[in-house]
Amino acid sequence: MGFKVTERKIGWHKDFDSSHFLVLPYESKCLRIHGHTYNVDVEIWGELNENGMIFDFNHLSSLVKLLDHRILVSEGWVKERRKDRVIIERNDKRIELPESEVVLLNKPNVTAEYIAEWFAERVAEKAGSNVRRIRIKVWEDPRSYAEITLEGSSSINT
Repeated sequence: MGFKVTERKIGWHKDFDSSHFLVLPYESKCLRIHGHTYNVDVEIWGELNENGMIFDFNHLSSLVKLLDHRILVSEGWVKERRKDRVIIERNDKRIELPESEVVLLNKPNVTAEYIAEWFAERVAEKAGSNVRRIRIKVWEDPRSYAEITLEGSSSINT
């Protein structure tokens, strides 16, 4: 019996530690600064490029290094910037931090859903024309995750 390749996919998993807080219209413990050991699962479907890869795992490692041991905040929460400092005002807090300790997300809040979307968008920026689908799952804890799937304009059926 003969077999043929019907699809190709890579998978990747890594954890990272970050802190954040949320802006919500109701009382919640998540309004306070807190941290998580996040886990990110990445799946990327596509064809092999000229290097024999669908996507370079090193790009994924670099993304996690950006987030690891940083405080994640919405860029909309930045009140001002001074030299190498970022001043954030939200939830009756005024926080001044070195820029090197902050990752500004171009999202209105810092939920697991938006972290997954941010990660997927960064992967898509590095993806070649051979990539058809990107799926990112960000686990905030062992019970809770957010998942997003991006499809290229000429997506494959999986």
